[in-house]
Amino acid sequence: MYARIALTIGTLAAAALFAGAAASAELRPAVTVAGETVTLGDIFDDAGAAAHVVVANAPAPGLKGEISVSRISLAARRNGIEWRNNAGLTHIVVGRSGAAVPEEEVASAVASAIEAQSSSLPSAAILQVDFASGAAGIQVAEDAERSVRVEQLSFNPRNGAFTAIVRAPANDMLSPLRRIAGRAYPVIDVPVLTRDIVPGDVVRRTDIDWIRLPASRVSQNIVTSLPQLVGMSPRNPARAGEPLRLSDMRPPLVVEKGAQVDMTFVSGALTLTARGRALDSGAIGDIVNVLNSRSNRTVQGIVEGPNMVRIDAPGTARAAAIHDAAGGNS
Repeated sequence: MYARIALTIGTLAAAALFAGAAASAELRPAVTVAGETVTLGDIFDDAGAAAHVVVANAPAPGLKGEISVSRISLAARRNGIEWRNNAGLTHIVVGRSGAAVPEEEVASAVASAIEAQSSSLPSAAILQVDFASGAAGIQVAEDAERSVRVEQLSFNPRNGAFTAIVRAPANDMLSPLRRIAGRAYPVIDVPVLTRDIVPGDVVRRTDIDWIRLPASRVSQNIVTSLPQLVGMSPRNPARAGEPLRLSDMRPPLVVEKGAQVDMTFVSGALTLTARGRALDSGAIGDIVNVLNSRSNRTVQGIVEGPNMVRIDAPGTARAAAIHDAAGGNS
């Protein structure tokens, strides 16, 4: 008899203790989960044995959602959790942590889809993808592959606007679909100088950096490759970081106006040498006027090297200039 009373009192005390603990549970107004579901243990600070009971599915990684308090209250009562909504909440906010798919990965997938759909891109151009919100913001579960695949694409080639439906991870057919938007346009990488240079300076490979410009801003006269720049010299002072025009560059001057030059006169098998004074500056291959120091006559010659000018038979230099201007075709 006494044992039964003692047991009853002990049971009541334990129940009262449990009820007190359950009643002290508090609902969190905002939580972040890592998995695919939201449990009572995620949203209550003390759910006890009911901690693993699922209340709702979690949002996609990196996104947020809401769960109504009425739904939570029903799950709590069914699982012995007593609590009071003293804060008057109508819903709680649930976020899901995730791992970001690299922006380059998303941009590359979008660019490939656009290129497959459009064949009007300039041959030397690549496609620049800018997202409307500044970033794609695609995330996957922390233990999932960081990849993405474009499932649907709408692209306007006139203004570059696009809308894409993507799946991440790419090979998970159960993964959620996301909508991203932005603008895609062709760009070209062009070389620029890393330092200011002046006429007479020769551009070295170490003087060159690259910038990316919209293809619409790159005319046929813009320098776009290293051979067009390395070993060349500017006709006028050139500033660092600015695109250069082909007409701005020339081979470096090897004959300065007023300099003493060695003239070589060639006519058939006959070769004569003399000294003269350059009346023009010139690079290798340029035609310059030279004053013959002995005869005091002005002749035309072709620059062959530093302070070296070849004087051909009358009319040969002019013929060579016309030949070069025509593109070197005979």
